[in-house]
Amino acid sequence: MIDMMGVTVDSSAIVGAILIAMITIWYLGWLSKAKSTPTVTDLKIYPNKSCGAITLAAAHATETGFENDRIAQISDADGTYCTPRHTQYAKLFHIQPKLSDRDNDNDNDNDNDSDATKHKKLLLSSPNATHELELDLVPHNNHTRATDAVPMTGPTVNLQDYGEDATQWIEQATGVKSLRLTRIGTEYQRHVTVNEYQNEPLLATASPPVSLANEAPYLLTSTSSLQDLNQRLRARNKDPVDMRRFRPNIVDVGLAPWEDDSLARVRIGTAEFWVWQRCGRCSMTTVNRDTLERSSEPLATLGTFRLRENGQRNFGMHLIPVPGTVGNNSIIQVGDALQILEYDAERQAEWKRLFG
Repeated sequence: MIDMMGVTVDSSAIVGAILIAMITIWYLGWLSKAKSTPTVTDLKIYPNKSCGAITLAAAHATETGFENDRIAQISDADGTYCTPRHTQYAKLFHIQPKLSDRDNDNDNDNDNDSDATKHKKLLLSSPNATHELELDLVPHNNHTRATDAVPMTGPTVNLQDYGEDATQWIEQATGVKSLRLTRIGTEYQRHVTVNEYQNEPLLATASPPVSLANEAPYLLTSTSSLQDLNQRLRARNKDPVDMRRFRPNIVDVGLAPWEDDSLARVRIGTAEFWVWQRCGRCSMTTVNRDTLERSSEPLATLGTFRLRENGQRNFGMHLIPVPGTVGNNSIIQVGDALQILEYDAERQAEWKRLFG
């Protein structure tokens, strides 16, 4: 017992109060740090555009996107990109890719293989096909022929056609005849596409290169934004959706809902990115990836709170690599911190006004 100014106080109570205060201060500091350090929680590539994803523990970052991301597209007989926006092509979503090492023929399990450079084969499977389709990841002119193709956005590009075996396999997988599997080859050139409705011009005079992705090399989305969207869907008596609807490359945890709108430059591992253009969403998001059923959601709900004056309903941000920060040793891993280097003042003010 301690006598303090005539008042007797239990010393153990004082010690206990001090310990509680110290623990509280430590916890609040830890919580503040945790909230201020977003991290990468998921990494995905889509070797065949509009088809299934491969989930990776680590991915090699290049100027045009993650290695092996959106390197091929399925085109119609006229060379035009096929999209599940159109009902007859919905089964593209059920074509599942897998990377394979040709040297020892051990296939990866789609979630733990970080050394993308060793893979020599791309294997495609479908519940509607009788066998897997095996393709070379590295284009060989003696195995493919050059052809012109029309991507989702931008001018015609030169791609390599995988031939008749691939066409027959795709017919099995989709039920549609005369579709061609085409991929990026040595003569391929394409640059990022500015969405005129977003009013977000390029940050530099040079137009960066890109794979067959619609607009930019990378797409970032946030788990908190998906959680917020799903809360709003439930409030409207609609079913929640999963992140597959939005086809990101990098998913973060730790940002506040829709806070990615406000970012201007970030670092992940040794790679740095300009957080460039908001991603306006289309009817592909309304297709259930398992059943292929269509509805008005989540676009209808996004329209209640994410609709901009130009008609864009946004979810996620397009990223462009900062020159010199990606290359042979640029590996991004699940668990990496997403460091915010710079905010866009105008977008940050808008985010705070709407959601902050």
